[in-house]
Amino acid sequence: MILFKNLTADDKELIQQFTLPGERQNCDLSFANLISWQFLYGTHFAVIGDYLVFRFYAGHHLAYMTPIRRPQVQSREDCTSDCEDGSFASTIRILQEDSIAMGHPFLMLGVCTDMVDRIEKAFPGRFRIQPDRDYADYVYGREKLVTLAGKKLQGKRNHVNKFRKLYPDYSYEPLTTDMIAECLRLEESWRGQQEPDAQMTAELRSMTRAFNRWDQLGLIGGTIWVDGKIIAFTFGCPINHSTFDVCVEKADTAYEGAFNIINQEFVRHLPEQYVYINREEDLGDEGLRFAKLSYRPDILLEKCVVTERRPLADFASPAQVLSETRQLWEDTFHDAPAFTDLYFSRVYRHEYNVTCQIGGHVIAALQTLPYTLRCHQDMISAAYVSGVSVRREAKRQHIGTNLMRQAHFSMYAKDIVLATLIPAEDWLYDWYGSLGYARRITCVPPPDGIESMDFAAFDRWQGSRTCMLLHDEECFDVAKTDIRLAGTDYHPATEPIDGMIRVINAHKALQAFAGRNGSLSCTIRVEGDEDIPMNNAYYRISGGSVTLSDEPDPDAMRMTIRQLAEYIFKEEKAEMTLMLN
Repeated sequence: MILFKNLTADDKELIQQFTLPGERQNCDLSFANLISWQFLYGTHFAVIGDYLVFRFYAGHHLAYMTPIRRPQVQSREDCTSDCEDGSFASTIRILQEDSIAMGHPFLMLGVCTDMVDRIEKAFPGRFRIQPDRDYADYVYGREKLVTLAGKKLQGKRNHVNKFRKLYPDYSYEPLTTDMIAECLRLEESWRGQQEPDAQMTAELRSMTRAFNRWDQLGLIGGTIWVDGKIIAFTFGCPINHSTFDVCVEKADTAYEGAFNIINQEFVRHLPEQYVYINREEDLGDEGLRFAKLSYRPDILLEKCVVTERRPLADFASPAQVLSETRQLWEDTFHDAPAFTDLYFSRVYRHEYNVTCQIGGHVIAALQTLPYTLRCHQDMISAAYVSGVSVRREAKRQHIGTNLMRQAHFSMYAKDIVLATLIPAEDWLYDWYGSLGYARRITCVPPPDGIESMDFAAFDRWQGSRTCMLLHDEECFDVAKTDIRLAGTDYHPATEPIDGMIRVINAHKALQAFAGRNGSLSCTIRVEGDEDIPMNNAYYRISGGSVTLSDEPDPDAMRMTIRQLAEYIFKEEKAEMTLMLN
């Protein structure tokens, strides 16, 4: 499998070695977009031979961008294209294999129409390729936006002229970091006039992430000032050597023509090498579509969705997955057959199973068993990670790490807040620790007399604990069955064993924590969660509630996702018991 790397601002030079010299004008390749929307898409990247590839999540579905070839220095005698030498097709095949291994049908998004023929030539009849009008980019010639020449743009010129007449003392200034606070105030005012929705919240978070990394991203921006205050601002980033991407544009609509003037002045002041301006998609918004079309784009950069006509044709059936997962369990753990029968008949469920499949066979698997963690009065959705196993011949290929990442993202999508596990060997504590798990939960011995105890009595016992992973009656009965099967070989634990716990949903975990600590007032900055990038944000805790933000706070406590688990459960005595493996 490919070991994809989490995309950060530090990767700018490497990424732009591929994108800036190229010809692609797709706004998705703007480095500012890649970073500012990373929290939503969880974008990772890898270099495969001469190709840069991106993997991300669209909703909860794994997706890829079209591979980008490293710029080639070729002589006239050596002008073989990547389609002709097969490297493009082989890279696509590697991505298909990666997608199957991660348990998803292959999906490639943002595929520009100039790539369609190359894909169909390399894979005749293999893919269904459909244009998605909502994601088409609007690309304009620089001169058109500067001069607004011609009859069709007369209305735009009128708006610009009226603005200049109404505000003759306006000024244009490059956007610098000392102006960001004023820009955010303008955006807040604009947002207050709109009906709030999830897209608007995401846009604000994306914009704030860009502002927080202004110098690292190499952003270029502009502002319009009237009577000493900013009434419009915009910024963006180059896509390639000749195309500039406008990421954000905001204006106070009380100033007639404010959008028109910031558009014109910004483009006028851009470096002259940018002869094309990409003003991104309309996302199906009718008002936005009308506004973008009214500027008469020179190129409507159509982008397509690429899916396989026979998705997951090489993916194993549920029956085969069950059989191969069981065989993998047996080869890894060497449990008694009676216990394995019990586990796979009464505990295992296909929907709990997370696998990595290569060549149509399961080579790694784990199960995410649903539980509830009761912590004081809070009932928190949790999962117990069971049976993590990788085929011996597939070890040291990053498969275990990819499997855990897949499981973490899947749990997040299912609204699971916490994950727990018990490492099978001592060395695994460090490995799980690198994946965000902390030693802040203990597997305690069961209560005395568990062999003859009924569920009602056990439920009273687990209900008396302060912070406990709860068994329901079915779980308890399975554990009792395991004890009966062991017979005289059953020897209950007498000493606690360190388990581990990971935060899957930082916002919900902190909300429960804040509710138990109503007097607490602080800001926590969670960073570096590669598996669930949506967790990476600022969390302001006050009055028993939590507000998620990307606005920087120099006084924030900075934590990794592992440190967050340490913090939340530091004063708790989180426990579990009767865990089968």
